[in-house]
Amino acid sequence: MWQKSLLFSIVLMAFYLCAWPQATKPGKVAENYFRLGEAAFKADNMMLAQAFYDSCIFILPTHFQAHFSRAIARENTGNPEGAISDYSALIHLDPEFTEAVWSRAVLHHRLQHYELARHDFKTLLSLPEEETNAVYFQQRYPDDGVSKIATLKTMRAQIYNHLGMVADKLTQYDLALEHFEAALSIEPGNADILVNRAQTYETVGNLTSAKKDLQAALTMNPDNPLVKYNLARLQEESASYNELIDTYSSIIQDTPGFPEAYAKRGLARMNNDDLMGALSDYDSAILYGSEDPVLWMNRGILKLKLSNPDGAYSDLSKAIELRPDLENAWLNRGNALMKLKRYKDAVQNYDVAIMYYPEFAMAYYNRGIARYNLHRKELACHDLKKALDLGMEQAESTFSKMCK
Repeated sequence: MWQKSLLFSIVLMAFYLCAWPQATKPGKVAENYFRLGEAAFKADNMMLAQAFYDSCIFILPTHFQAHFSRAIARENTGNPEGAISDYSALIHLDPEFTEAVWSRAVLHHRLQHYELARHDFKTLLSLPEEETNAVYFQQRYPDDGVSKIATLKTMRAQIYNHLGMVADKLTQYDLALEHFEAALSIEPGNADILVNRAQTYETVGNLTSAKKDLQAALTMNPDNPLVKYNLARLQEESASYNELIDTYSSIIQDTPGFPEAYAKRGLARMNNDDLMGALSDYDSAILYGSEDPVLWMNRGILKLKLSNPDGAYSDLSKAIELRPDLENAWLNRGNALMKLKRYKDAVQNYDVAIMYYPEFAMAYYNRGIARYNLHRKELACHDLKKALDLGMEQAESTFSKMCK
């Protein structure tokens, strides 16, 4: 109710401020629009705030604070490209405006504009280490892991951390490790940087160093669910299914909305023959927003085991939509179609699986069975012989029964 009253007051202010005789000078009119934008911003009406900031900037394109406030409003309304445009305008007005360069760099990173992000992060390293030029902006700064920036010196570890993450994404792993080392030389007790370096170590196959970093991070931050998750993931080969279930259950208890932990526990439960428990976990992972194609594929495979081919087909189709080259999803969607006695469609799915993985013995075997059901014996036997040649021992008895 109070928000409606506040918005009504803003509308009245807009009428009086912009109609008042003293507001005839463009600068004064622009400032009035800016004040209205600030009032709407405080009322959490970002769209109205942007409309007033638009008017302010249209009249006075160099209005510094309006660009910054509009950038934040655009971020809050899911318009990162628009926010980048405003940060770029601010940087044009003041190339050493730290907050704008940082904000643009972070957004480029989020949008996977890695080279642009790297350019901005490197620019930050070249700027003078002095107090930021507006405490006002610190109070408006959005939450991105660095709050109330005071000096570039205090940001330097995070700049190197982001440079490391960018280099990792660009597959420049040695450079990534150099940047993480620089970050840790400034903040040796930063668990987030250790986690990021561990991920790069894992990518290059240095699992010993990855585990060491994660264990150090866990010592610094025992309640960090991401650290626990990554450490558990690296220890999967040596852990029993029950141990994995217990570990991921602990993570879920601490962080109920962690989709990856549900997915991992679901896989452990499926491998431990707890199919209904696994299904519940996969449902939770998807409910909490996971867009991992392997998760959708695994739930589809699980539904096949639970004699639900229609549900399996739906999940496997989603997995293929998310990642068209996932050959196992094509294989298992073919299996769902076999259960539905849609043999011709099954053959087409096996065709795609083989296209992505030409030595996929199981796909040749299953396609052979589908073709046999379509009374295409010669082609079926060719597929079964191919599966046998690729080392699938199961194909020998089937080949002997159907083709000799």
